[in-house]
Amino acid sequence: MKGKTLKLFLLFTLVLAIVASLVGCGGKKPANAQEELDDPNEDLDVREIDMEGYTFRIAQWWDAGPDNNKARARQKRIEEKYNCRIEYITVSWDQIVSKFTSSVLSGEPMADIILFEITRALPVFAEADLIIPVDDYFDFDDPKWPTVIKQTGRYAGKQYGFNDTSSDISGIFYNKELIRNQGLQDPYLLASKKRWTWDAFLEIAKGTTKDLDGDGENDIWGLAIQGHNLYSPFVLSNDANIINVDDNGKATYTLDDPNAIEALQFFSDLHNKHGVVAPVADYTDWYEAPRKFVGGGIAMFFGQAWDGQDIKQAAEFDYGFVHFPMGPKASDYMVPIQAEAKIYVMPKHAKHPREAAMIFEEISDFNNDASFTGWIKSFVSNHNEIKLAEEMINKGKVTMYLGYPTFSDMLFDKICSSIIVDNMPADEFAKKFKDEAQELIDEEYKK
Repeated sequence: MKGKTLKLFLLFTLVLAIVASLVGCGGKKPANAQEELDDPNEDLDVREIDMEGYTFRIAQWWDAGPDNNKARARQKRIEEKYNCRIEYITVSWDQIVSKFTSSVLSGEPMADIILFEITRALPVFAEADLIIPVDDYFDFDDPKWPTVIKQTGRYAGKQYGFNDTSSDISGIFYNKELIRNQGLQDPYLLASKKRWTWDAFLEIAKGTTKDLDGDGENDIWGLAIQGHNLYSPFVLSNDANIINVDDNGKATYTLDDPNAIEALQFFSDLHNKHGVVAPVADYTDWYEAPRKFVGGGIAMFFGQAWDGQDIKQAAEFDYGFVHFPMGPKASDYMVPIQAEAKIYVMPKHAKHPREAAMIFEEISDFNNDASFTGWIKSFVSNHNEIKLAEEMINKGKVTMYLGYPTFSDMLFDKICSSIIVDNMPADEFAKKFKDEAQELIDEEYKK
């Protein structure tokens, strides 16, 4: 399960950080990163900064180096301007956390800027004192920054993460032919009229769950769920969240909020009352649902952009893409952002954080609409749906509960067993596990 893999990485990071800090420093608290990095020349004009051939490194799990002449020319110009070298290093996804951790604990970070998925970096790296806040190095009030960055990169009242772009798009992929053949309205048309709601979603799901040949078994289904991951988007789509993290870093369980309970009950009813969810053979298999959708017998599937790329390659039917449906307590559509968003961070012991920030801003391609649209076209073909996907970028809503892996794993298991299998009422579920959930959340980072 993705959650359990994430849990191992995060726990490893936190434990290693604490143990190594105690051993390496004899229990003495390291100097504050900001104090170590104060620069008496911080107000110098950028043209006066000479990095004396320093190699500025950016790390992530794919090759992010310049791939066209314009980008290469820009990098060369910046290298000459600052008298530095810019190097992109690739570290595999399954090793980047451990290599980052060990390098920072040694006092020699592997790079000046490192990319992570949000819940692999926050809260764990901030709590373990492995990264530094970047509020003093960037002006996040500048409109060039992605709208969602103040959600994805912020923790405990400080900004740790940044990125020049946001590709956090997810929604409902749907089989146009199957829905049309059952005489139902196209979800895109409903969304364009602000009528793509839970009720409309349910109507399509019920209308496309049928036994077509009379053998007593459904041949088509309204919905396939990927790893039972749909409960979180439903909660977010009803103006609620699973946890709330305040400016002191205190995380509070909020599934007992009436809006969240309403969402959990709707999720439960899809399985138990309406019976519109295709049977799941293995709830830990995150690829089972998209495989079923591509097979043609599923009307709707919630997925990420990369799921759409696979669907576009394999589907032999006309499919569409639309917002996640709007809950009764919401006033607008939203895009659920869970663990998929990516942020750059600066490590503790960074040698030149202010200069790194300057170089990052100059080398980055802010607001590259053409590139963004080209990426959308890799999973959506219809012109209207491309425009809709472009609008999604400003509708992100973040939940950080996956950054608390002991709690999130418990929640996943309890929802699968208590709600999906045992059909426990959502209000009872939310209250029954509240104390246990809060204890696990508090214990994660000793709050």
